Amino acid sequence: MSDASTTIEQMLTERIERIGPMTFRDFMQAALYDAEHGYYSTSRLKIGADGDYYTSSNVHSAFGAMLSRAFIQLWNNSDEPLTVVEFGAGTGQLAHDILSSIRENNAASFERLNYILIETSSIMRKLQQKRLTDFSSHVRWLELEDLEGLPVAAIAFSNEFIDALPVHCMRRRNNQIQELYIDRACRKSGLALVWAEPSTGALVDYIKRCDVSLNEGQVVEVNLDAIDWLRRMSRAMRRGYLITIDYGDLAHELWTAERRLGTLRSFYQHRLIDSPLEQIGEQDITASVNFTALIEYGRDFGLEVLSYERQTAFLTRMGLIEQLAAQYGTTDTLDDLKERLAVKNLFVPGGISENFRVLVQEKLVS
Repeated sequence: MSDASTTIEQMLTERIERIGPMTFRDFMQAALYDAEHGYYSTSRLKIGADGDYYTSSNVHSAFGAMLSRAFIQLWNNSDEPLTVVEFGAGTGQLAHDILSSIRENNAASFERLNYILIETSSIMRKLQQKRLTDFSSHVRWLELEDLEGLPVAAIAFSNEFIDALPVHCMRRRNNQIQELYIDRACRKSGLALVWAEPSTGALVDYIKRCDVSLNEGQVVEVNLDAIDWLRRMSRAMRRGYLITIDYGDLAHELWTAERRLGTLRSFYQHRLIDSPLEQIGEQDITASVNFTALIEYGRDFGLEVLSYERQTAFLTRMGLIEQLAAQYGTTDTLDDLKERLAVKNLFVPGGISENFRVLVQEKLVS
C-alpha cells in the first residue's frame, strides 16, 4: 500500500470514528475526488497505454469529428451562435478534435463558437488549458454553478462522465432493500464493507422507477448524483440538447441474473482490481450507466429523448465509414494502416464502442 493510499484510508477511518459508517457513495466520492488525495486530483497519468483505461477520444480523432458533425446537424436551424458545454473533458483531446473539425469544415460556425468546459479537477484543467492553447479565444472554463446562473441555449455533452460519478450500492435481501456502507474492520485494521438500511428513501424510489424485479441477493448501483446533474442541467439550459455518451445500458439489460454482483469495477494500470478498498485514491472506481434512469428522470426535468443507440450505430450514422473511405486510399503508408486499425476499433464488434450508448435529450423552451 502506497503512502497516498495509506493517507486517504486514515482520513476515512478517522471520519468513521467521528460520525459512524459512511455510505459507499460517500466513500467513492472521497476516493475519486478528495482535493488532495482523490484519484482524479493526483497528477499520475490515468488515460492511455500508461494509464488505467482508454476512452474513445484517445483511440482516434475521428471520434471528435463525428461528434462535431452531430453538433452542427442539431444546431443547423438556429440563428444563435453555437455554444458547446463539455463535462469531464479529461486531457482536452476530445475538445481539441471537435474544435479542429468545426474550424476545418464549418468556418462560419467556428467563428461564433463558444466552448465551455466544466472540470472539477485542477490537474485535468491544466492539461486541458495546455492542449487547447490554439483555441483560447473560443474556450473558457466554468463551474456548474456558474452555468446555472447564466441560462444558455447550448449543446451540452459528456463522454465517460456519468460512469465516474459516485454511486450507492444496493441489494435485495429477505425481500428488503439494503445499502452498502463502509465501516472500520472489526478484527483487523483497515476498512470493511457492511450492509444496513438505506440512507434515503430516494434510493428505493429509484429502484422502483426502473421497473425491474431484483433477485434475492442481487446487487445494483443507484446513481443519485446523475439525477441531480440532470436536474441542474435542465435548469441551466434555456433550450438545446444534452448528449450522454457512456458505457451502460437500459435497466432491464443491466439488472440481470448474470450481473448478480452489480457492475461496480476498479481499475489500476488496465488491470481489474478485486476490491474498491484496495489502493484507495490510486485506482479508478466506476459503474455502468443506467440509461433508463437518465431517460425517466430526464422527462421529469423537461428533457425529451431524441435518440438512444449504440455508439457504433451513432458513429456509422454520422458517416464514419464514409470518412475513412475518403481519407485512406489504396497506397497507405504504415502510419496510415495503424490509424485505420485504431479507428476500426471504434465500430467493429468487440471494439471499444460495443458497450457504449449515446443518449440525445432535447430541452425545449420552457
